[in-house]
Amino acid sequence: MKKTRLPLIIVFSFLLSACSTSFVYNNLDWLLYWYLDDYITLTAEQKSQLDDRVETWQAWHRAVELPKYQQQIDQLRNQLQSGPLDQQAWLLVFDEVQQSAKRLREKIAPELAELAKQLSPAQVEELLTEWQKNTQERIERRTNSSPEERLAERQEERIEEIEDNLGKLTPEQKDIVSSHIKKLKSTFEYRTAYQTRLQGIVKDLFNHPEDENFSSQLSALIIDPNQYKTAEHTALSEQNKIQYAQMMADLNLTLSTKQKQKLDESLADLSQTIQALVED
Repeated sequence: MKKTRLPLIIVFSFLLSACSTSFVYNNLDWLLYWYLDDYITLTAEQKSQLDDRVETWQAWHRAVELPKYQQQIDQLRNQLQSGPLDQQAWLLVFDEVQQSAKRLREKIAPELAELAKQLSPAQVEELLTEWQKNTQERIERRTNSSPEERLAERQEERIEEIEDNLGKLTPEQKDIVSSHIKKLKSTFEYRTAYQTRLQGIVKDLFNHPEDENFSSQLSALIIDPNQYKTAEHTALSEQNKIQYAQMMADLNLTLSTKQKQKLDESLADLSQTIQALVED
């Protein structure tokens, strides 16, 4: 339900500070409730049951997934030290991140679907209402801005995020980022239709929670919501991912020694943080 960040931002999310990474990971329970509170009010019993599941999921994630993350980050670090990564190499990095997210969804989906069966009709209505409200708010924000304003905002946001991890960009590097962002195809209309489609599917499912196929169908939706995207939406998203990968490759060729060092230090710090989380 939450707007998904683009591939570039997913990759650079690896470069969070050690402090914030540890804080977020070790406080997933109340951060989850903070997020859910925007959509649904859980009962004390439902929170208790979810607490148990989150604890189990986190133990699995700490033991199974975090070592994979550390390996991927160390591999990326070695690749960057050996030389610039080309478009195909960055696409593989994006794919690893997406596969990590899929493994997590596959782990939690069956149990989450079972917990969802306990939602009351009033809770389901609250969820759908807030979901639709958020979708409408995004439409209104877009309506109140021009294409030029939205483009400038996206360019500025990407530059700031990259500078957080590389240091100040040169004019040439800023031009690289801006030119690639300009080539991205808008998927807003497709995403809005996709959200509406998902809302309808979820509503239909919860109309019959007693159905013997309810849990399996909801679980399949959680694992692969992209199955409900149109072919055109999927194709545009793939084109944008390729564009991002090329931007990363082009930018990679221009990095100064200082920028390379800062990026390497960020990756090394994150790898150490993950190691500490595994051993915690």
